[in-house]
Amino acid sequence: MLTGLSDAMRRLATRRIVAITGGVFLVFAVAFFATSLPFSIAHVTSLCGVAPPDVRFYTSGVEVTQFLTACGAAGREAYRNLQVADLFYPAVSGLFLASALALILTRLFPANSPMISLAAVPLVGGAFDYLENAAAWTAVLAFPDPAETTTGLLGVASVAKQTASWASWLLLLLAIGYLIVRALQRRHPARPTAVSTGHDTNPAAAGTPRQRIDARRLMATHRNQA
Repeated sequence: MLTGLSDAMRRLATRRIVAITGGVFLVFAVAFFATSLPFSIAHVTSLCGVAPPDVRFYTSGVEVTQFLTACGAAGREAYRNLQVADLFYPAVSGLFLASALALILTRLFPANSPMISLAAVPLVGGAFDYLENAAAWTAVLAFPDPAETTTGLLGVASVAKQTASWASWLLLLLAIGYLIVRALQRRHPARPTAVSTGHDTNPAAAGTPRQRIDARRLMATHRNQA
């Protein structure tokens, strides 16, 4: 199973895929977190008074209902807009992180290494993100009486999504750091040091052949002078 997963991740390990998905991911991230567009986090927060459950680590079922109530009609409409835009973000972010991680891992480990399967962790996070979105859609449509199961599922999915996302970024940073360390070690290899056994104190017996010859000549010169 891991072998098949590693093979699939290796197909993502190209600079082209990383560049394309990275560019799209950057556009989405800026739109969601750094603008006041109708579907942005800032817009929803300004109308609802608190950040949406999507960006919290955990939100209980009661807190989800309280959030939707505080939003009012305009805030719930903005939250629906956020869910529409969020139909694409999990796939984009998951593919970017998975391809970037796969690209680094294929340079650190052999082609058949199961370690390359770790690149699938961001895709797991994306799957939980979609589960969170489905629960959010259901809760908004069922308001003012969303099912407790739905609101509770939203909180659980948020925890799983956030955990997988943080793990993905941590894996990527660690892999990049390890790759840099290996590159520096190859560029500046450690010089071997002479190990003394404590049995040979004759300088004429140490060093390279040329050094030993020079040492013997120097010792012979000293003896002649003496």
